[in-house]
Amino acid sequence: MALQLTERIYSNYDSFGTSSRKIADFLLHNLATSNHRSIQALADQIDTSVSTISRFAKRLGYASYPELQLAISQQLQQPENLSADIDRTDPDILVAQKVFNSNSSSLNKTLDLLSESKLTNAVSLIQKCQRLSFFGLGASDVVALDAYHKFLRTQVNAVFNTDYHMALMQAAKMDEYDCAIVISHSGRNLDTLKMAHILKDNHVPIIVITSFSSSELAKLGDTTFYSVSDDSKYRSQALSSLISQMSIIDCLYMSVMRDEAANGSTKLDKINSVIKRTRE
Repeated sequence: MALQLTERIYSNYDSFGTSSRKIADFLLHNLATSNHRSIQALADQIDTSVSTISRFAKRLGYASYPELQLAISQQLQQPENLSADIDRTDPDILVAQKVFNSNSSSLNKTLDLLSESKLTNAVSLIQKCQRLSFFGLGASDVVALDAYHKFLRTQVNAVFNTDYHMALMQAAKMDEYDCAIVISHSGRNLDTLKMAHILKDNHVPIIVITSFSSSELAKLGDTTFYSVSDDSKYRSQALSSLISQMSIIDCLYMSVMRDEAANGSTKLDKINSVIKRTRE
């Protein structure tokens, strides 16, 4: 499932300059009136130049302005995200339908960005490391904790600290034989970047999970995964990206467990035995 125009705009928005943001904001709020317009007509309507719109289209990954126009038409023909916002008059069941549809859309688009090579490389880094540490602040802390909880079931030596200063010390102790998974929706959180730079200085292999391909954090990753999220009135992209980020973690965890099961995972058997006793 290819990324729609609005997802491409949201995933690159933080890296846009003033002119690009002007075009992005106009398209997000006036998509229907932008359909089938010539590049000159659109430039006149936005009060910008033809060359600026052409550069904007290429920055979103389109080869030319006609491809951008095709994306606008496709977005309008399949308006899943345009109609996903919650209205004050929506009954509860419609709210539920929109939430589930939005989550499903985010997952499908995140899957579209995954590649075999990135997954294989990340799984390899995890399997051969001495310690696997998880880093995330704010909402991303929830994803990091969930990842830590999952990987405790594997034979990997998993480490996680929710306290920021302890996480800094944890990062300072790591080296090239370890591996770090760093999670940040924006990829621009200064405290997260500080930890990532410490890891980089220590030559620690870094797996990054973020929503913005042009962010500083994305560029620090040895392997970087992108989570797609749908924005709405009542929840931010950072919140809606959690399910996509957790699903990326699930992919890595399941691949590691697949290989461990093939070779016989004694730790998983022990953990399952201990957990079972709490239910008797």
